[in-house]
Amino acid sequence: MSAQETALRRFRNPDPWHAPAAYWFWHRLPDKDTVRAQVRQMHDAGIRSFQVQARLSYPIEGYLDEDYLAACRVAVETAAELGMIVGIYDDYNWQTGHAAGRAVTGHDELRERHLFWVRIPAGTRDGAASGIRSATENLGPAAMDWHYEGGVVAWADWRVEYALVVEGERGTAAERPGLVDRVDGTADGCRLRLAEPVPDGAEAIVFVSARCATSRLVNPVDPLAVDRFVEAGYQPFADALGDFFGGTVAYMFFDQPHAVYYDWAERTGDLRSAMPFHESLAASIRERWHKRTPQVLAAVLDGDDPERLSLRAQFYEHFSGYAMETFLGRLRAWSHAHGLRQTGHEVLGHVGGWGLDTAFANWDLRVNFGLDHFGVDGYRDLTAVDAQDALVQLSPVFGDSVARHHGRAGTMVEQYFLTPPEGGTPWSGHWGLSLEELRTTAINHHLQGMRQMIFHGFYQTHGHGDDHESLRNPRFDFPPGINFEPWFADHHLPFALESARLSEFLDPVSPQCDVAVLYPLRTVWTAGQLGEQASALGEWARALTEARVGFHLVDERDLEAAAVEEGAVCFGDRRYRALVLPAVTTLRSAASLRRLRRLAESGVRVLAGGATPAVYQEGPQTAAADWAALAPAVEVFGAVPAETVLRGLVARRERTEPTLRVPTGSAVRWRGGPDAADGFRFACFAEAGGTVELLLPDGPWRLEEWVAADGTVHALDAAEDPVVLRLERNELRLLRVFRGAEPASGRADATEGSEGAAGHGTPEPEGSAPEELVSGWLLEVADDAYEEAGTRRDIAVTCGWERQGLATFAGVADYVRQVELDAPVPLELVLPAVAGAVVVSVNGVRVGERAWAPYRITIPADALRPGGNELRVRVAPSAANRYYAGTGLRAEPEPCGLLAPPLLSRALAPPVPGASRAVSGIASEQPSPFRGQ
Repeated sequence: MSAQETALRRFRNPDPWHAPAAYWFWHRLPDKDTVRAQVRQMHDAGIRSFQVQARLSYPIEGYLDEDYLAACRVAVETAAELGMIVGIYDDYNWQTGHAAGRAVTGHDELRERHLFWVRIPAGTRDGAASGIRSATENLGPAAMDWHYEGGVVAWADWRVEYALVVEGERGTAAERPGLVDRVDGTADGCRLRLAEPVPDGAEAIVFVSARCATSRLVNPVDPLAVDRFVEAGYQPFADALGDFFGGTVAYMFFDQPHAVYYDWAERTGDLRSAMPFHESLAASIRERWHKRTPQVLAAVLDGDDPERLSLRAQFYEHFSGYAMETFLGRLRAWSHAHGLRQTGHEVLGHVGGWGLDTAFANWDLRVNFGLDHFGVDGYRDLTAVDAQDALVQLSPVFGDSVARHHGRAGTMVEQYFLTPPEGGTPWSGHWGLSLEELRTTAINHHLQGMRQMIFHGFYQTHGHGDDHESLRNPRFDFPPGINFEPWFADHHLPFALESARLSEFLDPVSPQCDVAVLYPLRTVWTAGQLGEQASALGEWARALTEARVGFHLVDERDLEAAAVEEGAVCFGDRRYRALVLPAVTTLRSAASLRRLRRLAESGVRVLAGGATPAVYQEGPQTAAADWAALAPAVEVFGAVPAETVLRGLVARRERTEPTLRVPTGSAVRWRGGPDAADGFRFACFAEAGGTVELLLPDGPWRLEEWVAADGTVHALDAAEDPVVLRLERNELRLLRVFRGAEPASGRADATEGSEGAAGHGTPEPEGSAPEELVSGWLLEVADDAYEEAGTRRDIAVTCGWERQGLATFAGVADYVRQVELDAPVPLELVLPAVAGAVVVSVNGVRVGERAWAPYRITIPADALRPGGNELRVRVAPSAANRYYAGTGLRAEPEPCGLLAPPLLSRALAPPVPGASRAVSGIASEQPSPFRGQ
């Protein structure tokens, strides 16, 4: 079978690695029938992969017991029968590293330990660390019960780790082992007394560590604690499911592994959270810096001069490398030893937006894995990220970027919804999710590098209405539970197949990306995740995305092996014409600037925005002077430049290979480039409609359209100059271009913004003037509905049913009306505004369905009859008004049903040549086919 034949087969029948996946939320121990039924429900809806996730409502003492693992085995057996893939979600609820407390039970010494610091000014002897606050408190009582035995934080085993005296403006630090006379530790904090007052002109900084005696989390920087977590949290899965490992069970998935972040009343300095700590980490620090250890520790907290910032960057490089190897290295080793791939994602400060400081702004993520996302990906076999809400955001392109850094491509994206609509209560989730919203989100993620969406989540139950406590009540644990949305049963499968085919289509593509954006890792180490670089990176990424300029994030370590060819910087098989430095102030060494100079002198455009390099992590501190010498060769901007400048970064590749160009103002997004079979693939999507131009070098070329909705492929004519594609609202188009015998005349010299000739977009049907079906509608609700069962009542179609006395009803309902015809003819039904997904039937025959705009259905003549015809529009809305009713979590009900009168028209036969036609395109001699309206 040729590569092309294989690609076509995969496109028509996508595999489970490209189809949507789901977190399967378990709220209680399921019986075998429930397990089998829900696995089949996922499969039948196009979800071909899942991870079981025991949530907070699941009894914590039952996690990983014999019954739990037996139920997991039934799930895996059922998945194997259906050809599905299973990943093992590696912990209880989320936050890898506790195994529901099993890892630390009987091993108190392995609980998380943190390093605090106490400052004592000159002339005094006393200091304290008090008012210690866990970041978990922000998640509420349910989360506190999850993280802590008894739901409270209690500290024990306080001890002095380092006692420093810091003097002078340059912060010269010396270690004084006998400085501390007494440490009085309690469950809430500690007080210190020094042996003598701090000398004038100096300050004492005492680093003390304590073990959280009630935490269920292991110490992530203690090798023995991580080994114990693997023994308690990973090995039970091998014992129960090992015969499926490497087959149906394909990978282990970690989720945000980190110790809890703690702050305290007296904390000051650059580091904004306590640091996970262990004697083995302390030994590695001593080994790395020897007598300079006090100076390094002092620089972690204070100083903005290059020397101390250099030490700070060195420290976080060491800390993050140690933390990754100690924790992630052990997880990976176990997975590989058991024939499994390793994947999962760390805490992402950019989730839900563009800036590195979008989320978790109160946590100092440098003491997780140093925010070294490229480094973390080195411990994965499959890249994964998470994404929040229905937004175009940085996460997918960041995930794809780190994957490409390691020779892979594409990323899993865990998709969850958190932010409510305006007027909604925070943390109440999004039961108002529509399939159109989900589809748009998925397609946009695919166009940014997503291979597979993992929906968060598929619910075992839909909770209860007794309360609306966040997390503990399953109903409000990051809703929605996708399978409890009324539109899921009838409409999710087409979406899932389309997503999977789009993923398969893009899988072999090397995307046409002309811009590399340097991830400012060392600047993050010196300035933190809230500095100028955090917003600058986000502003550049957003602007490039909105300008339709392809980009990847690259790591400074890529520069070490970069080559320059024909005015492009090459990292392996990746080529970029421009490199952006977003407020980069710290680089590894002078060698990095020398490489930047070489790029600029070789024709690569080097652009800098905001602050510029002033610190080297290693070597003499000449960065500011070196940059001043380089600056004339660099394009420096105070802010992100205009769209025309960004578009100017795109290579003029149209004379050498096919490419797409989006006219200014068009809403089309796209991704594409060469594939693995000597062709080029392009995926285009428009939320609001628009045009895109396909530019072709001298041919001959052949053009195919691959249809993600049904898996078909057909040839297109490419007789335009350029080939102009018109996309209607929410249209997805997939094109493959390859050399062939028939020439195409889409030219490379088309002007920017050219209107071009008529394109291949879906044509507007030609028909009679539409009739507004305003009146005569009934609303029917099935006899087995959860509410309003058996209802049959008049209904208006000018607004949703939530405004017509059905404010709490969010189930499936039918709009029914009679349509009188003189004779059966093909009809076109258009629903201008709908809140939900629809199935249209005529005279009991299903004629079409739509779950996103445009809601346009063709009714064939053979479904109709002379006289009266029953038109039935079944609407499946979101579940919002069912689950938010009476909770106060929404300011008002969300729309449900038809929101504007349907339009019905007749398609006319093509006009006879020479016959007169009205300006509107409707033949004047054709009357309306409807009567008795």
